Amino acid sequence: MPLFRYHCSACGADFELLLARFDSPAECPKCGAPDPERRPSRIGAITSGNSCASRESCPAAGGCCCGGHCAGKH
Repeated sequence: MPLFRYHCSACGADFELLLARFDSPAECPKCGAPDPERRPSRIGAITSGNSCASRESCPAAGGCCCGGHCAGKH
């Protein structure tokens, strides 16, 4: 199910909704206004592997956690 960001022009609320489909109707959870403005969603990336894309970004003393896999000191 996709997660969408919205802005309600009636009350000014910003919120996210988890909808069953892209074209599912939405309403503001704060004031109940129909058809809030859909905003661009932030996109996150999940990576796999056990090395960092940039070793320079890893803390010198503590190692690195990239893509959910922690590596030792570099």
